[in-house]
Amino acid sequence: MTYIGIDLGGARGKTTAVARLTADVDPDSGKLLNSARVEEVRTRYAEQQPWCDQALIDYVAELPQSAVLAVNAPLTVPACLRCTLEACPGQSECVDPAVVWLNTAGAQLVQQVVASDRDRIAAIPATSGFVSHSVVRSSHTRPRLVPYVHRVSEVVLHYKHGVIPRDLMGKGNGPIAARASQLRRRLQPMGYTLNDNLIEVSPRATVHALFGPDKARGYKRDGDPWETRASIVEGLDTVFALSSRLSREEVLRNDHCFEALLSAYSAFLRQRDGWTKPNDADDELWDRDGLIWADA
Repeated sequence: MTYIGIDLGGARGKTTAVARLTADVDPDSGKLLNSARVEEVRTRYAEQQPWCDQALIDYVAELPQSAVLAVNAPLTVPACLRCTLEACPGQSECVDPAVVWLNTAGAQLVQQVVASDRDRIAAIPATSGFVSHSVVRSSHTRPRLVPYVHRVSEVVLHYKHGVIPRDLMGKGNGPIAARASQLRRRLQPMGYTLNDNLIEVSPRATVHALFGPDKARGYKRDGDPWETRASIVEGLDTVFALSSRLSREEVLRNDHCFEALLSAYSAFLRQRDGWTKPNDADDELWDRDGLIWADA
């Protein structure tokens, strides 16, 4: 099996990285073996060409049919941006499953988190030191979920599992999201189907689930992120193949290479460990509004 991780950057491809992992199947049980091989991690395509759209398409065209692509970028857009109605009936009257979920289950989920924060701050003794005003304010205000910004998958990962920060929510309508949506359409004639062999992943969510919140925050922001990344890479069920050459050094040095590797590794874990869709919503909701695959 082949797993491709794509840390998608801007359209010129200079900040895009691609990682390729392979895994063997036990001939007796037919199940994946526990570890995967890192075959390559690259920031350039043939002849040092940046990973522009055509370079990615050409690279994917050379892959075996069993390959799974894992993209670190939004592969779907929020409900309002994909709506085809000429006149908007308003959020309260909309029948799109994602909008209905945001107004009901999503609003309840946010309210529970706000109430929990309010109780936590109320329990802090007055002599324990100061409490930041931003924390106090956040405990008394309920963030509003809007269908032109938020997707169900981001709301669930942030408010239910706490594995992605709020500053990563609402990225489904930016330039990288637009590029990801266009890439998804170009991959469809090649046999890549969303939530099957084409998945959206979050390296940060995967690190959070496997190693905890401190390392999820630290592999980019630590004073020495190299050490944090090194400890994470050592904890993965992977080995670097001889053909990967300097890929390990690139992963430790470069943010995009590290997240490309984690993207491919998420696809490997999804198949090896049998990750499934959440059971608290129907397939139509996740297929239309997007699903971020993470071991949450």
